[in-house]
Amino acid sequence: MNKEKIKNFTKVVLEPFAFGLLALLFIIPAITVINLEPITKAIKDINVLGVTNKSELQINAIGGSHIIFRTEKVQFLDNIYSYTTTLLGRDSGRYSKPILEIVNNKEDEISLEIYGSTNIPTGSDFTIIIEDQVYRLQGSQGNTTTHKISFVPKKKYVVYLAIENFTSIQFDESFELSIKEIE
Repeated sequence: MNKEKIKNFTKVVLEPFAFGLLALLFIIPAITVINLEPITKAIKDINVLGVTNKSELQINAIGGSHIIFRTEKVQFLDNIYSYTTTLLGRDSGRYSKPILEIVNNKEDEISLEIYGSTNIPTGSDFTIIIEDQVYRLQGSQGNTTTHKISFVPKKKYVVYLAIENFTSIQFDESFELSIKEIE
């Protein structure tokens, strides 16, 4: 009877405990290896007392899908931001989409020179809209205009691109918007 109690005690208490130890034997080295891998994620900015945020201009593409806007890209080269997109063939009408987010993290007001056009004039009128202000970039005859726009500090702006054409456009076209900070 004493042997049966020992066997029963072994089955009830010692076997689960042994299986737990055996599992830990494999889990602990796996966790150790995972923790030894290099961190490849971008390190987030930590808000530390006495440290301010980066004081710079940020221009980011908003993205999203639209029936005529494809392959939107923002590049920064030689102190000029360049937004490019492919505009698909379209029926006559007015189209608009939020394309950029401009954030002035600087302490002072900044001025940006904004210029945009297509390679070939198609009779379309291209404008950007910033805070309910409309700026014509390219007229229906292909004439282009450069705008100098001021942005107050510590504020975020959404830039909309609006296209209006009175005839159908049967082919794709490329549109480029250049943004340069005036110092």
